[in-house]
Amino acid sequence: MTADPVNDAADWSAHLSALRAQVRRDLRATSLPLLILGTATTIGMLPQFVNALVARSSLPLAPVPRGAARAVAITGFGPFVDPRIDDWFAGLLITAAFAVMWLVFRRRALRGGVGRSSGFGVAAVVGVILSLSVVVIALLLTGPFVVFGLGLLIAGLWQRNRFLVIWAVIVGVIGVSEAFYAITNRLPAGLWAGWVHPAIYVLLGAATVLAGVVARVREDRAR
Repeated sequence: MTADPVNDAADWSAHLSALRAQVRRDLRATSLPLLILGTATTIGMLPQFVNALVARSSLPLAPVPRGAARAVAITGFGPFVDPRIDDWFAGLLITAAFAVMWLVFRRRALRGGVGRSSGFGVAAVVGVILSLSVVVIALLLTGPFVVFGLGLLIAGLWQRNRFLVIWAVIVGVIGVSEAFYAITNRLPAGLWAGWVHPAIYVLLGAATVLAGVVARVREDRAR
């Protein structure tokens, strides 16, 4: 009885897919990136949200302070900062999150002999290019979610992780669209407020954390 090459190939493909899924579960390859990235995004966008609330409660705004107070404002923690600086700050945190994930997965791969960096190193490089080079203008125009979406998409495609790819597209599209006020501009006049725009950013970060928690539970149940 001769072996069927087609069936053998299908069996091997199914076996490799199952093995890949098992490695992902063991390495927390879905939940860990979402938890780290969501936390970094939420922390990065909170200053902009707080600034908007403070600005609303302290109108008319005082002039931009000088000296040490100005340094505080430039970091994004104060009611005097340009929202684009907050976006840049958040983009740096997201880039740092990709770098941390690259280090974590690289260390696990070296110690356990299983897995790899899964594209997070490439994602970190993309974040650095967008945040610290002449193309920083793209980040200032499209907001920090261009780093989030593009970086997570690269990592998801690199490790063939469908959930990360889908989440990158969904959050990336919503975040970049809102950078041009696609959502807030469609709100009724009575519901519009200056804090709504950064609140959407914060919610996207919090939703990513929640997605990471759900993925962690599913990983635990599948082990």
